Amino acid sequence: MNQEKKRSSNSQSLLILFCFLAVSGFMLFWNLGSYSLWDDESMTSLASQGILRTGDTSAVHGKNITAFRGGLLLRDLHDRSTPPLSAYLAALPIKILGPTSFAARLPFAVIGFALMCCFAFYAWKEQLRPSTILVVAIAILGNVSLMLFLRQSRYYAPAVLLSTLIAMFYLKEGWGKRKAFWITALIILLSCASYLNCAALVCCLGIDYYFWERHENRISTGLLVKVGGITICGCLLVALMWNPFACKYGAYVQSVSVWERFRFFVLSFRDMDAAQFMVGGVILASVVLAFIKRDAWLWRGLMVVMVYTASVSLLSPQVTTLSLLVDIRYLVPLIPVFIALGVRTLLLLCGSHRVFFVILAILCFWTNLLHAPSAVKKEHRFIALEFIRELLLPIKEPYRPTADWINTHLSEGDTIWVLPDYMAYPLMYHAPKAVYAWQLNAHQQGEDQYKNLPQIHFKGMAMPDYIIVFGPQVKQVLKMIEEYRAKGILYKEVDMIDAYWRDVYRPELFWRSFRSIEGYDLETEAVYVFKHMPSPTR
Repeated sequence: MNQEKKRSSNSQSLLILFCFLAVSGFMLFWNLGSYSLWDDESMTSLASQGILRTGDTSAVHGKNITAFRGGLLLRDLHDRSTPPLSAYLAALPIKILGPTSFAARLPFAVIGFALMCCFAFYAWKEQLRPSTILVVAIAILGNVSLMLFLRQSRYYAPAVLLSTLIAMFYLKEGWGKRKAFWITALIILLSCASYLNCAALVCCLGIDYYFWERHENRISTGLLVKVGGITICGCLLVALMWNPFACKYGAYVQSVSVWERFRFFVLSFRDMDAAQFMVGGVILASVVLAFIKRDAWLWRGLMVVMVYTASVSLLSPQVTTLSLLVDIRYLVPLIPVFIALGVRTLLLLCGSHRVFFVILAILCFWTNLLHAPSAVKKEHRFIALEFIRELLLPIKEPYRPTADWINTHLSEGDTIWVLPDYMAYPLMYHAPKAVYAWQLNAHQQGEDQYKNLPQIHFKGMAMPDYIIVFGPQVKQVLKMIEEYRAKGILYKEVDMIDAYWRDVYRPELFWRSFRSIEGYDLETEAVYVFKHMPSPTR
């Protein structure tokens, strides 16, 4: 009888895991290339193109350069600030498949699917009960934020997978050379993906080891010294070349005040709930249960959340007073921790009532009923179903029609000034025939790395052939054009691209729309094209 129950349980588990992998594969790969790359993605993919040409993260792309925020990341016209793993991962697919959105995102979606396979392997190996596997599957598939970030051509997918693998090896019983090797190698690889996430994870490992793991799973002093020494040396080798503090970016990070960092820490919890990284009501319940039940795993998970968020806050480059919302993308590796905390909390609440366990999981993880009221998204809805609907019916976006307009109407080498400035990089990737002007300030001509660049790259030194404006900044541009007119420099509006100007398909849920934006103001919320006209002869 027990054997029959076990076979039945195994069959149920296999069916659940098969369905889980099929649905997660659909969520990760379906219409992967339907949207243009947004600004951060395009910077990764442009660096990949630099790697294909030079073997290094060059910022020079034909007649173009990627000088984000006035060259904040650059040294010797190379990106020497951003850890390079993401750019190297995207390089081969772009070479094989061409410079498309699908090619740029493919390796990251594959890494995301590998994360799903890790869960399936762990669930099968540990012989979890079918109801537990089902609830974890519901929690993962219902976390649209996780799926969205894993689909981006950015460091998020590698950071989440590597952090998860490191945690799995760390929690494995016993400390031998093999375990030490894999943890060391994975931490060094994580530093190649994101210094911020690597530092935060190491802080979490150190705190967790001191309070819990050393009492049950102690590492010998000699092995600890070897692991620490090799890890530090490996990370320093990477940082010797890609060093944010050898660029202007380092000074920018240091300029963020203590108050700003405290605000980041506090507001992170509000915004992680708004973006559904976590289920706010369930996490509050986990805090209460940790006290009542004295559950060690809840305590450990909650401490990881606090330490990780505090570490990122201390190192974050964001000035929070300039934005209503926190850059939660730095905290994406916490999503699996929130999922684990949520599932364990429901398990402790429901006990042996497995049907209630599953029903409650659907309400918690597939709706936002237990999230705090948000100033950005207030309505209650089945967010996962809306995401699936959007995968089948992608929304309208501004970059593709704009890139198509450039590729159709401009000649090779025509120059464009794009506003806002960060929206130039998707166009640079999807419409590379144009030269994207005015990324640097005039005084930067004196810097050694820029001294041989054409004048068009410096603001005000040469006039661009076109100005392309996304959204409300068109008002300032129209005033500027009037000022230019008084100086005999003429620009005329030659087209208006009927597309809502914001890239509302970004992965942050509080900035994302799962339906096309309709009824926007064509006077201020579309995309506008101005052309430099010859001055009339006197």
